[in-house]
Amino acid sequence: MTRITAALAWLALCGLGSAACQARPPRTPSSLLLVTIDTLRADRVGAYGSTAGLTPALDQLAASGWVFERAVSAVPLTLPSHATILSGLDPLHHGVRNNGTFVFPETRETLATRLKASGYATGAFVAAVVLDRRYGLARGFDVYDDTIARASEGRSELESERPCGAVVERARAWIKSQAGPFFAWVHLYEPHAPYAPPPDLAAAHPGRPYDAEVAAADRCVGELVAAARTARPDRLVTAVTSDHGEGLGDHGESTHGLFVYQSTLDVPMVISGAGVPSGRRTRDLARGADLAPTLLATLGAPALTGIDGRDLTPGGGAGESYAETDYPAGFGWARLRSWRLGDLKFIEAPQAELYDLALDPKEERNLAGDRSSDVERLRGVLRAALKSEVRPGERRVSGETEERLRSLGYVAGGAMVGPGPNALDPKSALPLFRDFERAMEREASGDLKASSVILTSLVARDPANLTFRRSLASVLRRSSRAPEAVSVLREAEKLAPEDPAVLHDLALALAGQGHLVQAIEFEDRAIALDPAFVDALNHLATLHALRGDLVK
Repeated sequence: MTRITAALAWLALCGLGSAACQARPPRTPSSLLLVTIDTLRADRVGAYGSTAGLTPALDQLAASGWVFERAVSAVPLTLPSHATILSGLDPLHHGVRNNGTFVFPETRETLATRLKASGYATGAFVAAVVLDRRYGLARGFDVYDDTIARASEGRSELESERPCGAVVERARAWIKSQAGPFFAWVHLYEPHAPYAPPPDLAAAHPGRPYDAEVAAADRCVGELVAAARTARPDRLVTAVTSDHGEGLGDHGESTHGLFVYQSTLDVPMVISGAGVPSGRRTRDLARGADLAPTLLATLGAPALTGIDGRDLTPGGGAGESYAETDYPAGFGWARLRSWRLGDLKFIEAPQAELYDLALDPKEERNLAGDRSSDVERLRGVLRAALKSEVRPGERRVSGETEERLRSLGYVAGGAMVGPGPNALDPKSALPLFRDFERAMEREASGDLKASSVILTSLVARDPANLTFRRSLASVLRRSSRAPEAVSVLREAEKLAPEDPAVLHDLALALAGQGHLVQAIEFEDRAIALDPAFVDALNHLATLHALRGDLVK
């Protein structure tokens, strides 16, 4: 019997005049508000040393609660990191390795499924298509509000995020309607790029759009916490964290996803409210996977089992952490894996890296060449951990989803086959990546001509890169330059003759030239390789209809 069910039973007995009324009823469980602020670096938060005054609401929560001074993400990508936060599992074990092409497994429990089973009302309110319900995180929520309206103009044909004010409005209304204990997860997309802060905050932080968006997110946090406290003044636990940070030029990375340096792994983590010691700060390593078990323990709810995370309420963190990024693999570059033991951090890459974070927190001095014994020791620990990883099959995204992710700066396309043993180190690929980001910015703003110029240069510099070729072909096709798109994709077909996405792209470009028979041939080949390729199936049906073919 859950505590909520027990409380209802007590009320029923009271109504019958039972002697049980003389005893104190079971205590009503605390409600839980979990706020995840996408892309928030810890060093922009006052409670973590910032003097910029960007986060008064979060700082107030920190002052009255528990601050984890060394909180870290397992992956600098939105969907995999949120899967870890909600499940207590590292990406190694929940299998969600990138945005857009993985689904959280139905067999794994989460904070939502556990609290739902304990009698809580559960609601989620997300701000970006990256966390759409199709990716598996909606299970366990009574309400999963991922409504993101279409836009007829702007940086993308489809709006891919919604401002935090809109998210908070929906969450606040739901919280207000709850009669009993609730779990509300609210995801705010500020300060994720592209940065477009509210005018007043842009004016208050001129030339610092990222900081202005941090301030915007914090303002929304203040409004949300006030509403939740009004609904549950005495029985509320609030937790605020981030899925990952932002490069902002550190190591040459302007955004996130390419590397696993601390600029994109260090995050804030604060818990405040009923049952949480006020003014507590800890320097123990706190991982994203530790948050769910710690919150369940704080609420007195049943624990998740078989997870990587641990309950931090007794004190003492794991002392070590795993981190990864598969994002470079979308370009055919090497994946990165990392193991941190205390302040010593190893990054497995074609050019291995080792850092002493106590002496070198910005990871500017690679010690791998001087401390080979530490490299081999941590490499051994990492490789032992990798033996337990699960790799569920990726799924192909639709063209619409691919466009929406691209408008957020993410690549979901490219070959579904991983990079080879001689894949380029992302550090060496950084100049290419910077130019690709510039091309995506131009495309998202509607300047297809400028985007095509940059992408043409990228294809010349890295001819085997399918992502560069497919992106260039997409821009050319949308610029009414179908013959050029076909030429680019013909070369891609030579590189990857069995990649259904390349064959589908060719079919689209050929159809744009009016070559319907050839387009049908390529869609037939794509579907033979991937019978569940929805975009190819839909386009094939359209092509047959255009030719007047009868459905058999």
